[in-house]
Amino acid sequence: MSYIENEDAYQRAIARRIRGNANKTRYKKWLEENPDADELETYINCKSYDNGHQGFWGDMKEAIHKWGALTEGQTKAVRKSIEGDAKRRAEWAARDAGSQHVGVVGERQEWRLTVSHTICFYHDFGHSYINLCRDADENVVVYKGSQCWAKGAEVVCMAKVKEHGERDGVKQTIIQRPTKVTVNGEAY
Repeated sequence: MSYIENEDAYQRAIARRIRGNANKTRYKKWLEENPDADELETYINCKSYDNGHQGFWGDMKEAIHKWGALTEGQTKAVRKSIEGDAKRRAEWAARDAGSQHVGVVGERQEWRLTVSHTICFYHDFGHSYINLCRDADENVVVYKGSQCWAKGAEVVCMAKVKEHGERDGVKQTIIQRPTKVTVNGEAY
């Protein structure tokens, strides 16, 4: 005679407990074998969040949660991604170190820009864009507003210099209210 009311539920609970203990042991071992494990896990969590917890980064986060550790191959892949990001940041920093302020604050002038990146933000009043651009001398010029210029687009416009700023040690010129805008030779 069994004193357990629901034998199946009891057995599933035992299996969960065994898996949980195994995960804790694997996680502890993974931390001991990889001195950079905390950095790897933080990087994975950030990348997973940025990608909606889907794809490769979601799978890596799930591997740690479900199995307690990454495989050797997964660990190498994450390290390679971290190294690639660091290399890109160093290249960008070297390229951006020569950026200078352009124009005079408060004055309108003609701009010939190439769009490096566009970021979209949604808010209560619709959406806004940040267009990160470069002029012919590789100076960083930023337009924040309602116009979305595609990455790689060649933009010609008249705009006022709103301010000369600096972000992460990079000098940038902020422009506002662009008019007479052409994108890749066509009126915007």
